[in-house]
Amino acid sequence: MTSGVRCNIAHCQREILPTLSAHGVCLGHYLEMASIRLQAALELCQEGRPVEPGAFDWLLSQGDFAAHALAQGGGAADPVERTRLLELLLCLANLHEYAEHHSLETTPSARSVAAAQAR
Repeated sequence: MTSGVRCNIAHCQREILPTLSAHGVCLGHYLEMASIRLQAALELCQEGRPVEPGAFDWLLSQGDFAAHALAQGGGAADPVERTRLLELLLCLANLHEYAEHHSLETTPSARSVAAAQAR
């Protein structure tokens, strides 16, 4: 099921899934953006540098989306996109496992810093 709204990425004519309407992109572009953010977080972890908590939390929450999309079909009828969803889940599991075993350090989010300064 699609929303009838087209992807916001230039020259992309694919429809946006209702579950991705807040992102404004089709499943393919969503997977691309999530993969880029995930790769950046994994690189920071491997370098021993902190990951912003908001970014880490957002990435981990994408596992719910990916699992739901796979279970419901969620517009992922394309075998390539199903494979990319599975790869995203695997990489998210790796990030979570890395964080568990390496006491992942996160930087304070901008919101928590602002709240602390307001006190």
